[in-house]
Amino acid sequence: MKEKLVVAEDKVAPGCAGMELGRFARDVMGVSSRRLQKAVRTQGLLLNGRPAHSKTKVRSGDFVQVVLPAREQVKLPAASPQNLRILYQDPWLLGIDKPAGLPTYSPHSPKGAANQVAGYFLAQGLKLTPRPVHRLDTPASGVLVFAKDAQTQQALTELWAQGQVQRCYYAICQGRLEKPLEIDLPLQGRPALTKVQPLAVHSHCTELAVELLTGRTHQIRRHLAALGHPLLGDGRYGLAQGGQSRLALHASSVSFPHPQKKGELITICSPIPRAELSSYLRT
Repeated sequence: MKEKLVVAEDKVAPGCAGMELGRFARDVMGVSSRRLQKAVRTQGLLLNGRPAHSKTKVRSGDFVQVVLPAREQVKLPAASPQNLRILYQDPWLLGIDKPAGLPTYSPHSPKGAANQVAGYFLAQGLKLTPRPVHRLDTPASGVLVFAKDAQTQQALTELWAQGQVQRCYYAICQGRLEKPLEIDLPLQGRPALTKVQPLAVHSHCTELAVELLTGRTHQIRRHLAALGHPLLGDGRYGLAQGGQSRLALHASSVSFPHPQKKGELITICSPIPRAELSSYLRT
């Protein structure tokens, strides 16, 4: 796989058997439609190490990889970096504070966080492509990490897959949740584990510290909703509160061994936007 960048890889769990390969890559592995199309065009959608058609049905135990040319420069519209809040930067990485309501990535219009990062690089005279190594739900806020080159992106993707990245969130859920717990509930046929620690219990809601031990789509939102304690402001898995425009979920920190600094532990933190969330705590 010379000159190729592995952007995602996973083993098919029994619950996903029978899914089309393209759908598995998009819905389960979290690969964007644009990247999936480019992988298909460049024979980078691999099933058990071989290029395969996106309509191929996967079986339990199959190994799926999505790879792209390593030297590819992903083009996306640049946006003004005027409102970009940088939390961390070095020659290989950029960590920003994504506001609620802003998509992580917008390939066709300048409306995403990655687009603002592209504008920032241009303003600095840098010919770099923003390479997000994870995503945040559009209605959530907090730490979002970008790699500045394909090698660092691949190394961070591998750290994510190996469980070496610690992700901590602040959240407010509906109802009283008074004891720490681990939610072990598979999502889309794959293991999913979330640790929840109550911080403050109110009459109608609970402030939580949440740690993701796996990274499934909408994992925190779906796990808490399954317990009967959906996040406040979650119109998809719970009930949106009238007059509220954001989800009560904030990525407060991301920690990982730096792939280019001999494993030095890096922690990127974002302060909790308490002013934005304070109305949820009022009875």
